[in-house]
Amino acid sequence: MTARPSHTSGPLDRLFVKRGTAAGFIMDFDGPAPDRGQLAARVLDRAVKLPALNLLVPPPGRQRWRSATGPLEEAAHLYDGIVPLEDLDAATSEMLHRPLPSAPHPPWDMCLLEDPARRHFRICYRVHHGIQDGVGAAHAVLALLGDQATAGPHPHRPAAPTPKGALLAGRGFWHTMRPKRHWAALYAPPSHHIRWIYQDVPEARVREVAASHGVTTNDVCLAAFAQALRQWHRTHSALDEPCPNMHALMPMSLRQEHERHALGNHLAGHRVTLPCSAPDLDQAVHHVHRQTDAVRVTRARDAFRLAMRILPPWLGEHASNAFTAKRSTPIVVTSVALPAPMTCLGTQLRAASMFGSLYNERLCYVSFTRAVGIIRCGMLYDSALPHAATLPRLWSAALLRRDP
Repeated sequence: MTARPSHTSGPLDRLFVKRGTAAGFIMDFDGPAPDRGQLAARVLDRAVKLPALNLLVPPPGRQRWRSATGPLEEAAHLYDGIVPLEDLDAATSEMLHRPLPSAPHPPWDMCLLEDPARRHFRICYRVHHGIQDGVGAAHAVLALLGDQATAGPHPHRPAAPTPKGALLAGRGFWHTMRPKRHWAALYAPPSHHIRWIYQDVPEARVREVAASHGVTTNDVCLAAFAQALRQWHRTHSALDEPCPNMHALMPMSLRQEHERHALGNHLAGHRVTLPCSAPDLDQAVHHVHRQTDAVRVTRARDAFRLAMRILPPWLGEHASNAFTAKRSTPIVVTSVALPAPMTCLGTQLRAASMFGSLYNERLCYVSFTRAVGIIRCGMLYDSALPHAATLPRLWSAALLRRDP
């Protein structure tokens, strides 16, 4: 299928083109790594059929995507390495620092990392965020790697927002224009030394907690991260200083069934308050659910969808810049689910993690990725954030109700 040039599909695309940010997935498999030639042949053959992976980013000052004129080249888009298992996460962090392919090559790549004992391997898929959002990247990586057609994240079903939904969305935007800064450590200048770290918990455990409260697993993950931040705050602040709540940017997908492989970002954003002041997980879950349930019931994300459709392009871009600014939401927390089992060249997926670049000088990006019975809390963080690597472990401890 040949990709035709087209305008970027919205103001978020233009924002991410300017920022040069990336999105993608880190996929862990149990078993020996596939033959590189066989993997490359599969990926490149399938990538040709995904229009978004055959386009070049518009040059500065332009808004029109261009089709790549030559064939996709293995040397530009695929590379590999053998690293000891204990060094796998460090190698992954190094990989995330690599520049994406540039013209004449479309801006996406895939890295295969395997351990010398051939018991595990990891595949990292990266793509320019102006071309695909996280859910778009999920559909792409499943299409590129899967032995058979595999269901991706559930599509959004659009509906008219209620009046309360429109009010909720408007109030969220108003608060982004009047930020109240807490958590001074999160506003430190970035060092631009980025690391990736993660922690896994059984999905069954999270579902058990969710069922006991009548909430979603994402509510529980958010509440547990608020508890992790509370514990982290106690460690790095004066003991008599109250722990403030934190405002985070929570992207929400607007990608519909027919848009699984569509170009661009199909996203809404919500400013969620992480209840770090709550003394325990149960109370934190209650505070999170009260917010997320209001978003669901009122269909507030569709208010954003409609607003981006009717606003003039310059105003939509201005609103997107304001809503995604660090000053009001110093961290990003997002979630995605891969609902079906998946194999790549005969090897079973063990766990996965969505990621996105740190943009607007943020120091922390957190994702909760559900796949094959595991929920992985993956975190990209800047080393300017002190002891940030403890946060996923504190998140796991809050969920399992044990000492970190």
